[in-house]
Amino acid sequence: MRPLFLFAGLILAASPALAAPDWRQAREYDVLLSSFDIQPTPMTFKAGEPLRLRLINNSTEAHSFSAGGFFGAGEIRTRERAIVKGGAVQVGPGETREILIVPAAGRYSARCGNLFHRIMGMSARIVVE
Repeated sequence: MRPLFLFAGLILAASPALAAPDWRQAREYDVLLSSFDIQPTPMTFKAGEPLRLRLINNSTEAHSFSAGGFFGAGEIRTRERAIVKGGAVQVGPGETREILIVPAAGRYSARCGNLFHRIMGMSARIVVE
């Protein structure tokens, strides 16, 4: 059994360590949340490149940016993980929230968590290539 652990340890030591993202180099991207609208749409990002996603609520009521697939597939910086709850970020009236993420390739949808806002068209597409 001991040789097996020794062999496993050698394999792990020989594998290259995954480099942490350089968050200082994150591309900045603003997303405007207003009553019944998310802009821009579509949002296009590059897979594997750090992104500073700024969610700006320029309305007088709270909105959420719900993009569970996008947030679930990407690598969110540790500090922001607590902000993304259930795949959504709550943004109060006049507030701005920043999420640093390394997005994964795919096509995702984003929407407001409020059903009425969604029905009125508050949704967007996210494309990560």
